[in-house]
Amino acid sequence: MGYHISILRTHSNPILMEDVRLAISRMSDRLAFDQDAQPDPQVYQPARGDESEIMLLEDGELWAKNPSEEFLGLMIELAGLLGARARGDEFETYRSLDETYHHPDDRELIAQAAERSRKLASEVRRKDWMVRIATVGVAALIGWSYARFIK
Repeated sequence: MGYHISILRTHSNPILMEDVRLAISRMSDRLAFDQDAQPDPQVYQPARGDESEIMLLEDGELWAKNPSEEFLGLMIELAGLLGARARGDEFETYRSLDETYHHPDDRELIAQAAERSRKLASEVRRKDWMVRIATVGVAALIGWSYARFIK
């Protein structure tokens, strides 16, 4: 699966290719933008060549899978130049590599995730009890069968 970091703007304001091009031009060639990459335009580290990590521009957001600390630092910097923010899978927004917070735009998503987690935990507990009850029932049936037919 992997851990994703997204660069997104508040209030569903999409990041456009021209926005990315302009922001990257201010980053001293540490990042480059290939708008013709398939299936989605991508941002990469030109100095790393084929070893570069990438961000994809998809649906008005940039995202990377399992970025290194170095690449995450570049993502945070790029987010600032885009008037955006870097957000992880757990809805944490990065101020820096060492500091995160929950952005007000994500409150509803965080609440929904917490509710799904509670429901899932409840379902797991319920299934666990059902398995325990079934196990006791089967054990009792085996004991009864043994006592009745084997003896």
